[in-house]
Amino acid sequence: MALNVITAAVLNAFNTAIKTAFNKGLAAQNEDWKMIAKEIPSDAKSNTYAWLSQFPAFREWVGARVHKAVKERAYSVDNRKFETTLDVPRTDFEDNNLGMYSGIAESFGQSVGDLKNDLVFGGIKSGLDQICYDGQFFFDTDHPVAPNEDGTGTAATVSNYQTGTGELWVLLCTKRAPQPFYLQNRTGAPEFVAKTNAATSDAVFENDVFSWGGRWRGSFAFGFWQLAFGSKATFNDTNFNAAYNAMMQVKADGNRPLNIVPDTLVVGPANRVAAENLINARTLPNGADNVLYQRVKLIVNPLMA
Repeated sequence: MALNVITAAVLNAFNTAIKTAFNKGLAAQNEDWKMIAKEIPSDAKSNTYAWLSQFPAFREWVGARVHKAVKERAYSVDNRKFETTLDVPRTDFEDNNLGMYSGIAESFGQSVGDLKNDLVFGGIKSGLDQICYDGQFFFDTDHPVAPNEDGTGTAATVSNYQTGTGELWVLLCTKRAPQPFYLQNRTGAPEFVAKTNAATSDAVFENDVFSWGGRWRGSFAFGFWQLAFGSKATFNDTNFNAAYNAMMQVKADGNRPLNIVPDTLVVGPANRVAAENLINARTLPNGADNVLYQRVKLIVNPLMA
């Protein structure tokens, strides 16, 4: 019986096919996260977001410039490291059983989008118990807002959270230059490298497999809490309007209006039907016009479950 000889040329051709399939999947990846977050580059082990204490705005210049007080707490986010590994048994080369691996490699490329979606939408949920730049949970009932534009004085408290026991739903303002969420990217595009040298690869020697490995570094970071409002209260018109109005009424230090208008609603499976009925239906069950019809863009994502 003829034996399929595993030559360098065979491995190189397979490697080219695998990387082409990976890049195809990378190009077709689901990037829903881009609708609610902005990618921000990272060039070190972590990013420090000291600038988040200053929501950008102009004021009338009377007298000297107003310099914000230096914040004692710096919000820093470490980059995390992620990997994915594709092992191809040596016997599959010998038996010419390689047809399925292009599809598998393509799905590995698509999984990069899955990772980024998971970081962002999972990060939203972590806002209930993770600290943001002002030292409070991102979704909280007592964010400090100073009475003076320079950040000094005894701060009042502002809420961007409705308590409840249901699945989290979130209103966002995404059309400003500052963002509610950021995806921190340390390495740029993910790499996909081969470990196929039979003479030097431990994986080939010990486990009789050729390996391809993906690698990416980055993290999720909270932006401005003023641009987000989270709720675990029942999703209905009353609670939606309360959250919507609360965002429009948020002010910066010095009692300066921020002119925030929500434009996006993010819900999970538990609130999908109620959200679609409230936002996407032209008429109410009684036949009356729905005043909230397309008031915001609706995003339903299973990662919010």
